[in-house]
Amino acid sequence: MTHQELVDHLVGIGWSVDHLTGKDGNTYLVIHDYEITSGRLKGTKADIGILKTAGAPYTAPAAIHTKPHLVPMDMQSSLRTQASGIGAEWQYWSRLLRGIPTPKAFVVQIATIFSEVH
Repeated sequence: MTHQELVDHLVGIGWSVDHLTGKDGNTYLVIHDYEITSGRLKGTKADIGILKTAGAPYTAPAAIHTKPHLVPMDMQSSLRTQASGIGAEWQYWSRLLRGIPTPKAFVVQIATIFSEVH
């Protein structure tokens, strides 16, 4: 998988995406108005940031980022969240995609992260 294949898949399933440069100087793929479908946050909409990686084979980043903050920031809790390098309004969620990164696996990973919020 490449970054562009991920972008193409997300657009293909109807998600609104673009890129931004974070305060940390890194480029992020942003999914706009993602609606959380399960867990305590069900029905909440947030922007999702994913660090753009350019390696081949594709290496999944170790986190997603949300705007706005959705839970209290605490790296000691089971949710493992903290301030994001994208900017003050973003929240970093420490989550590594296990297995082979595919566009469909990313979609499942995002949904799974939020389903774990109780």
